[in-house]
Amino acid sequence: MKIAELKGEKALKTLAKRLLAEPSKKTKKTTNAEMEAALLRLNPQLSQIRDLEEGTPILVPNEFALAADESFTPSRGLTEALLRQAQEAVSRLRGVLKERVANSAEETDGVQSWLKSEHAKAIVRDSPELKEVLSGAGTAAKTLAKEQATALSAEESALAKINSQLATFRVKW
Repeated sequence: MKIAELKGEKALKTLAKRLLAEPSKKTKKTTNAEMEAALLRLNPQLSQIRDLEEGTPILVPNEFALAADESFTPSRGLTEALLRQAQEAVSRLRGVLKERVANSAEETDGVQSWLKSEHAKAIVRDSPELKEVLSGAGTAAKTLAKEQATALSAEESALAKINSQLATFRVKW
C-alpha cells in the first residue's frame, strides 16, 4: 500500500489526476476513473473531500503507478496513527448509530403510548374516520422498530468487518 497526501484538492478527479503517473513502458496504463474508484474504495472519507484538511493521508493501492513525488513509505508511527484514526472513526460511527436507534426507539415508544392514550381514543370517538389512520400509525411504528433493529444488526456486522480489515494493515516489524 502506498500513501499519498491531500494537498488541498477539493475534487476527487483533481486528486486522481495529480497522483497518477504518466504511463510508461514500466507502468500499466490506468485511467483517471479507475484511480478515482480505487481511491474512494480505500478512502471513503474522500466522498467528502471538500471537508478534509490539507495533509490528510490517502491510501493508494500498489497496482497504481504514482507520480514520482507523490508517494512515501509509511513509517510505523504514521501507520499506527492512520489505523487509530480509522478505528476511532468506526467507533464514533457505532456510537452515532446506536444513539440514533435509541432516539428512534424512544420516539416509537412515545407514538405507541400516545396511540393508547385517552386523548387518542377521544379523537377516534370524535372522528371515527381517523381510526384506520391511527391504527396504521401504530402498525408503522411497530414495523419501524423491527426494521431499525435489523438495520442496526447489519450495520454492526459491517463495522465489525471494517475493523477486521483495518487489522490487516497493521505493520509488523
